[in-house]
Amino acid sequence: MRDFLTLPMDVSIEELNVQEEPALEIALPQVFTQPELGSLRRGKLPHVEWLVAQLYQTHAAALNTGEPIPGGLGPSYQALVQEFQPLFTWGIAYWDFLLSTEGCRFVARTSDERRSVRGDYRAFTDRDYSRLLHHIFRHCAFAFAHDPTESSLAGYLRARFWPDVVSTYDKLNEPVDQTQRKLTSYSYLRCIPYQFLNNVHQIIVADALAPLPREERQALEWYFLHFQTLSSTAQLMSAAEDTVEALLHRGLITLLTRDRLAYCLLRQIERY
Repeated sequence: MRDFLTLPMDVSIEELNVQEEPALEIALPQVFTQPELGSLRRGKLPHVEWLVAQLYQTHAAALNTGEPIPGGLGPSYQALVQEFQPLFTWGIAYWDFLLSTEGCRFVARTSDERRSVRGDYRAFTDRDYSRLLHHIFRHCAFAFAHDPTESSLAGYLRARFWPDVVSTYDKLNEPVDQTQRKLTSYSYLRCIPYQFLNNVHQIIVADALAPLPREERQALEWYFLHFQTLSSTAQLMSAAEDTVEALLHRGLITLLTRDRLAYCLLRQIERY
């Protein structure tokens, strides 16, 4: 355990750890074999590129008029999806490999989902992944329609489909609000952002923060309880970043000496 009472003022907030992280006493997940990509299409639909151009024109016209297309993009688009069913089959088979190599992702619950559970986020599931594949396929098809350098949709998809899937999946790890720091898997699974699941813990931290000087309390609340980055905390407080870091440092040291439990809870809320 480090002696936090003797820490110099130039120590960054990230270095103020409660203790070294213990090794996880769980078995490492299995890493699945990456499936091979063979044929992308069934070869039963002629004039694929012409069909994609027609679908794109229909879609673009609907965007210009603001009127929805009856039945989505219609049977022509469904025929295109069926033609590239081998690509979707390969993409679905990739799910276990992607999950084991890239890790879990989490998405915000809808208002209906929040009625029956406590927690603002849920795990990104295989059903979400299937919808993601279809979204990327449609995006690639329309991007191909107005790219004069490409002559084959299959070639376009072979080069761009999977990189776009991985890129979109990675972006799920980014906070919706770019002024906030990333949540961890612990946070997504076990806390409502900015609140502890256990109300007793919430009360302990709130009572410990109340006696602090106003600026120290505000800095701690913005940075820890609202997950703001150091720069966004400084902007919210109309102060320089080094000033905010000094306020955070003083507030943490005060909590450490007055109420160690509150200090540990506050420092670990992102893993809580």
